[in-house]
Amino acid sequence: MKSLMPSLLGSLIALLLVSHARAEVPRMPTAIAVPDSGQLPLSSARRAGTEYADLERHGYVEQEFYLQGVAPAIDATGQKILEAPYTTRILVRKPADPARFNGTVVIEPFSWFGERAAGWILTRDYLLRRGYAYVGYTLNINQPPVDPKFISPTPADEAAQIAQYGRIVNFEFMRRFDYARYAPLGGYFDARRFARGEVPDPFTPQSQGIGAQLALLLKSNAADGPLAGLPVQRVYVDSWAVTAQVWMDYLDQGRHQQWRMPDGRALIDAYMTGRMAYGEVGGEVLRVPRQMPADAPFVTVYSQSELMHDVIEGIALPADTDSPQLRYYEVTGIPHLRLADLGTEHTEHVAADVGKGDDPQCRTLYDEPAELVVSALLDGMDHWVRDGKPMPKAPRVVRNGRVAVRDPATGNLQGGVRPPWIQVPSATYLTDQETGCGLIYDTKVAYSPDALRKRYGSFSQYQQAFEAAKRVSVEQGYLLPEDAPGLGTIAKPEDF
Repeated sequence: MKSLMPSLLGSLIALLLVSHARAEVPRMPTAIAVPDSGQLPLSSARRAGTEYADLERHGYVEQEFYLQGVAPAIDATGQKILEAPYTTRILVRKPADPARFNGTVVIEPFSWFGERAAGWILTRDYLLRRGYAYVGYTLNINQPPVDPKFISPTPADEAAQIAQYGRIVNFEFMRRFDYARYAPLGGYFDARRFARGEVPDPFTPQSQGIGAQLALLLKSNAADGPLAGLPVQRVYVDSWAVTAQVWMDYLDQGRHQQWRMPDGRALIDAYMTGRMAYGEVGGEVLRVPRQMPADAPFVTVYSQSELMHDVIEGIALPADTDSPQLRYYEVTGIPHLRLADLGTEHTEHVAADVGKGDDPQCRTLYDEPAELVVSALLDGMDHWVRDGKPMPKAPRVVRNGRVAVRDPATGNLQGGVRPPWIQVPSATYLTDQETGCGLIYDTKVAYSPDALRKRYGSFSQYQQAFEAAKRVSVEQGYLLPEDAPGLGTIAKPEDF
């Protein structure tokens, strides 16, 4: 046995050398401060709205840069077609005092609807108090003649999509918002040459290269970089809704292994994606990248809407594993979209807008604090990377074929991650697939006063049960201890 050890060790070393030899270092982009145009940038946390945060109180500064480089144009099958220049923008939030920086920067592509930063909205309080840096970046910097985002089964559906969202997507939206600031942006796009499934690809073909180059720039700790003076050790992806597909493609096509730091380290140290049923916008339906990384977690967070999509479509979720590091969380009691998630100039229909104002299942949106669950999961992913402590494994929502099983006593889904408002419910939480309300938002039906009293007796007893449920969520890893005191009951005394 001893005589085999040198040979085995030599083979392992040779394998590592070969894998590093095949790895590529992406081109290094350039970051240039955006000249002041006299108004706040899109997605600014300093503007009143859904992305606002008191940066000054937390000791943070916000800066905007142009990001320029040359990146490959890659189609949905993973084929590189050409290399082309691009100019996009990044929005940086970082501790003003380097001593407050925890060594990790979170990157997120902005949504194509109003440049929304969903990951920031869901985790900003956590990021600010824990000393993270944050970098959001724009991918949709084109104005195609026929926008693939609006391609629909019928001309009427397409016209409705354009009427509702046409003003808040792509380059023209940004130029209208602030011409001086955003007119220089641009990248390669050709809908005729890039398809996803049977339709033009709505994702810009340079998306993967731009994300990799941004990570390289941040992790290289250049003296003139956008995080100069902050020693970056780790880069995490936090990508939600449609932009999550970009990072699924990145992993599935092996970019994590292909594109590396000059010393062979990973560009990205962890991936969190959420609220996206991969393949829903065309192409292959995947739930696990075929080329999973060996040195980074891949975490997906489903709301009730996405989990219901997979149940109805009969798509089985994979088992959670520690090697590779894979986690799927089906979080009950959170919707696909909340009022708190809307981007600049972004509006969505409510029940009255679609003729459902009198339907009791459609009248009440639910906007429970999903950010508390997501922040706890991001913290768990951080500990997995830094300390090697695996994230918790959650049970799946209970299925009966293509039906999600509901508890007859509460009306809510069984299984999954169960926040305190599901453990101790005061409403039945529904999805649009079940109600047919025709909304992007999901809705709930509150329990009547009689039902609340029958279930809990009094508000005081309900409150006690809710506090016990919070302790359970903290123990399970789905609520941070520092967030628990601020989580109040969903039902109020007057509801009893």
